[in-house]
Amino acid sequence: MKHTCKYHPVESSSWYCSEDGIHFCDECVSSNDTGEGTRARCFLCNKLLQQETGRQSSKGPFWMSLSHFIRYPVNKELMLVAAACALLTAVLPIGWVGVGIAVALGLPLGVLGMAVFEQSTGGKMRPPGYRVLSNNEFYSVGVQQWLLFAGALVALGFCFLTMGMIKGAGIALLAWMLIPILLIQTAIDGSIITVLVAPQRFLSSAFTIGLDYFLAALLSFAAFIGVSLAASIVYDLLPQFISLPVSALAAGWFFLMLSHLLGYLVCQNQEQLDYTSSAIDGEESKRLRRAKRPEEERKISAWLREGRFDKVVSLYKMKLEKQSGSLAFNDQYERVLSTLGRNDALLEHGTAYLEILMANEQEYRAVEMLKRYRALDPAFRPASAAITWSVAQLLVENGQSKVALNMLMDLHKRAPTWPGLAEAYLFVARLLKTEFKHVAKAEQYVRFVESRFRDPQTQSLALAFREENDMVKAP
Repeated sequence: MKHTCKYHPVESSSWYCSEDGIHFCDECVSSNDTGEGTRARCFLCNKLLQQETGRQSSKGPFWMSLSHFIRYPVNKELMLVAAACALLTAVLPIGWVGVGIAVALGLPLGVLGMAVFEQSTGGKMRPPGYRVLSNNEFYSVGVQQWLLFAGALVALGFCFLTMGMIKGAGIALLAWMLIPILLIQTAIDGSIITVLVAPQRFLSSAFTIGLDYFLAALLSFAAFIGVSLAASIVYDLLPQFISLPVSALAAGWFFLMLSHLLGYLVCQNQEQLDYTSSAIDGEESKRLRRAKRPEEERKISAWLREGRFDKVVSLYKMKLEKQSGSLAFNDQYERVLSTLGRNDALLEHGTAYLEILMANEQEYRAVEMLKRYRALDPAFRPASAAITWSVAQLLVENGQSKVALNMLMDLHKRAPTWPGLAEAYLFVARLLKTEFKHVAKAEQYVRFVESRFRDPQTQSLALAFREENDMVKAP
């Protein structure tokens, strides 16, 4: 019986955790611990997962899964790119000019083929999407591989036309003993020139892969003959504007199938070829990183997937009680509350979060967070007078004097014993006089400071304020 993934019900499962009795799809496993089948781990208990029957892997010889390689290019996104390139050939002229234009039109297939090769060397058996065309790292080598492949098709096709089927097939057989390894070595070295000037290297690579390479070369030759015969038949039976796109689409299928097959061979012989796929690097580092995850992180990952959000919030509260000064934990807790739409808890956490941001010199973020809090509750003010004063100064610097005034007014009622109250109220008085031209209101705040704080230091501050702002004290 074929099971489905617990967390992605529309996906067929590929892995099974005997400890928890849960089925996972490739997406679940690749988002946590993955690599080869023996390394995949459950994100709940971190135990090794069992690989279910039918999952494609890069362990066995390619000839045991020939049907997979034949079907591989018949994918919606791969065929969309191949068909787009093929349709343009319908209007090409017959002759060498048309051939040159057709080769140029197929360059996107070269980029896509390199992405297929790179992904296959990482052990991934699913085709990439057409979005890989935006990845610049595939262009240089992909274009070289396509020109090598397309050049071989054109040259061998010319041989068939001039020498006949028998001699042409003999030359094609010899050519396809070399073309696959040239494509592989170009991907490894990054330059076809480097490959051609050192033939001993690609010949050594062919013998390093061994029997599988020569069987793959024979398969390539057979695919070439099949594509050539199909192109010849449709050319004889159908008009040119149909036969050319059909032939081009068949060539595209051949190239993508070959790219996947060669990537598969490299995946099985990476150590011997001294080649490390960037896909393997990323997956391996991800696997090692995830394998060392603390138990709490695995619990949070599982609870989020299962929708047990109260558990997540409670766990973060416990963590913050122990490490209240951690910016990372406060960031995570704020994101969780924001995502869940728990505005009351978000506002309750606001003062502590603003304090952490200010302590870590994240003033610009503190201003943005205050905007968010006041959007949720226009009356929001930090519970701490010190944080209120610090954020108010930042607001004035960012041209939001009105919001700053709103936060500082009545501060003496909320924090009557706060040591910075006199300085904050003189700041309010300055804003009222200079920014809003409320001289009488500013005078009230100065008099409050003079009458409330009788110590000499505060009295001298008030006097200096009056002199600087031309606010002579009334007799």
